[in-house]
Amino acid sequence: MINLKIYKYKLVNLIGSKMTKTIEKKVSDLTNTDFQNIANAKKDVAKTNNEFNEKILGSLKANENAKKVLFRASNLSNNLMKLVPEMAISVNEIIIEIDTKQKGKIKGQIDLAFLRTHLYTLASYDRKTATNSAFEMAVTRAVKLGILMNTDKNQFSVNSKNEVLVMDKIATPMIDQFKKGQKGGATKVANTSENLVPVHTGLIDKVWSTKFAVATRTPSTKDTAKNFKEISNEFLTELNKVYNYASKKDYAKLLSMVDEKVIENLGNALALLSDNAIRNEWVKANDLQASDVSGNLKSA
Repeated sequence: MINLKIYKYKLVNLIGSKMTKTIEKKVSDLTNTDFQNIANAKKDVAKTNNEFNEKILGSLKANENAKKVLFRASNLSNNLMKLVPEMAISVNEIIIEIDTKQKGKIKGQIDLAFLRTHLYTLASYDRKTATNSAFEMAVTRAVKLGILMNTDKNQFSVNSKNEVLVMDKIATPMIDQFKKGQKGGATKVANTSENLVPVHTGLIDKVWSTKFAVATRTPSTKDTAKNFKEISNEFLTELNKVYNYASKKDYAKLLSMVDEKVIENLGNALALLSDNAIRNEWVKANDLQASDVSGNLKSA
């Protein structure tokens, strides 16, 4: 276990359950060897957490249905996307079982990467040995849909025909409205329909990247969901701290706030922001709102 503080830290190396060495130093006295020890200890903790998680995940009853559909998927050479709805149902079942029977036991976030890795394990799929891009895409879409089905049950579902269903206004936020006899053709208006409509599996990626770009699943709690505006303010504050630590080469504080998952999330955020789509569409939305005399866009 590692406990990093501003003025001093205690480094404890653990092998199994045995404490082998304890060191106390001021942060300013830390050496490269100390930082390497910290990194190694973090890897040991991560390895222990993974082994613990694998033991819990391996005992889930929901794995059986997932294994069946994953076996079929791993033996298909084409048209894998038709199995996405079935896989998504299995993912949702896995999440529900974790929430109800293993609540609070899983170490770390139950997110896209976590669940995708679990499905790879169930399918005995090893990316290092051979890469199957079609299989990976199908599994990734299934995990996304499974998370969405669990998080927003009224907006995402799968019907008896094995079709993906998405709430109309989520699938198509804006629709064309034609007014007979008027010049200029169609105008865009907000779609307010809450009916579930069948969609192609490709829409899952679009919905995920626009509405649920950073969606993660954690075991159910009583905490109220935070507003995105508040989250963005908090994120910017913490990001400034991390940036300053990196600029000043304050490795102790940097390691206390950043791990491999944070680096992955920052990379995904950078990719989403690189084309300025959010800002550009926000400007358009503001312009539309200003000219929307009906008030439909504002209320939506």
